[in-house]
Amino acid sequence: MKSSETNMIPWNALHSRFNKLKLHNNKFAISTMGLIVIVLIIYFVFSVGSNNNIPLYKIKRANFLISITESGELRAKNSISITAPRVRGNLKIVYLISEGTFVKPGDIVCKFDPSEILSSLKDAQTRLELTLMDKEKLKANQNASLAQMESQLKSAELSFELSLMKLDQLKFEATAVQQQAKLEHEKNKIGFEQTKQEYKSRLSINKSDVERMDVEIRQKRDEITKVQRDLELLTLKATSEGIVVYSNNFSNQGRKYSIGDTPWAGAEIITLPDLSSMESRTFINEVDISNIKVGQKVIVRLDAYNDSSFFGTISSVSSIGKNKDMTSNIKVFEVIVSMDNSSSILRPGMTTINKVIVKQRTKVLYIPQEAVFRNNDANIVFIKHGSGFSERIIQLGEKNEDYIVVTNGLSDSDEIALLNPNAEIKTNTNDESINSTEAYSIGKSK
Repeated sequence: MKSSETNMIPWNALHSRFNKLKLHNNKFAISTMGLIVIVLIIYFVFSVGSNNNIPLYKIKRANFLISITESGELRAKNSISITAPRVRGNLKIVYLISEGTFVKPGDIVCKFDPSEILSSLKDAQTRLELTLMDKEKLKANQNASLAQMESQLKSAELSFELSLMKLDQLKFEATAVQQQAKLEHEKNKIGFEQTKQEYKSRLSINKSDVERMDVEIRQKRDEITKVQRDLELLTLKATSEGIVVYSNNFSNQGRKYSIGDTPWAGAEIITLPDLSSMESRTFINEVDISNIKVGQKVIVRLDAYNDSSFFGTISSVSSIGKNKDMTSNIKVFEVIVSMDNSSSILRPGMTTINKVIVKQRTKVLYIPQEAVFRNNDANIVFIKHGSGFSERIIQLGEKNEDYIVVTNGLSDSDEIALLNPNAEIKTNTNDESINSTEAYSIGKSK
């Protein structure tokens, strides 16, 4: 029995010790697993919550464009102008065909208020009627006067003939009686000749007065014809096929003409453009105009069609600047961009975004401007390394509106942050931001 009990004691102790060791190992394993979970949570919160949400830019070599971008407006190179008529009086638009309408020759495109010219026509017709009445009155007076003169002429002629007969009858009378009859006859002869001459003069004067009245009547009729022609000119018609485009009313802040406007005579109201050859008219700031040259290529994009782009060439650069608008002292220069190709979607009046290619560099590294930051007066970027970022100092070159060339410090396929990964934002009552690195991009305002 003793021998048996002695053999049982080691096994019980070993089993107890094994249970204690197993419990200790379980506690250690649980603690280790808990620690690992906490580390993973911390890593996930700080890694995924910050760095993994930062947008990246992958660097590659490509052609770099240095450009100047300005908005413009499409127009046709060649077009037919329809202008306000040169008529007497003021003009006021009372009808305009809808812009964009396709018209044929003879179609009415614009009408002006005829009331003023109708009033002038009525006055001219009244003046003509009065002149015609004056002529009739003149002719009546002339006829009455001529009738009276004809009677006087006939009487003078009879007196002349009677005195001649009496002179013949008294040829055997005394010399004194014959002399008296002869004197009477001479008197009647003179009176007859004078009356006849006055009659002829009156006929000539009457003819001249009638001719003068006829001239005045023709003038009155010509005036009526001119007013009637002016009345016809108040209706503008298309002279060829085309799409109607309103012209700008520069007396009204340059907006397009509309009903109620009062253009001056000769002002362009409508154009019928030739859509086969288009150009964009833009204005370049005086600061940039020295970089603009005839022959430079331009990328033209339409505001209405963001997915469409066209190519153009600068065909004209104005040598004289003008104020950008009525309230600005900034000087701008007109630049004309000829479209290299035609398209059915190109329409006069469309807004264009003209990107003038000033210079082009081939196969260079460039990055977005917002990816460049400043730290201790140095230009830096944040390069992606695994799950984190590291700072790197870079050297910069030329830039355009959105990108900037990197001359030293980066390589192909590097990935850089577009936001500062070190920037920590604390939300408190003062809404303060604490950045470990100055978080503003070069070329951008903070």
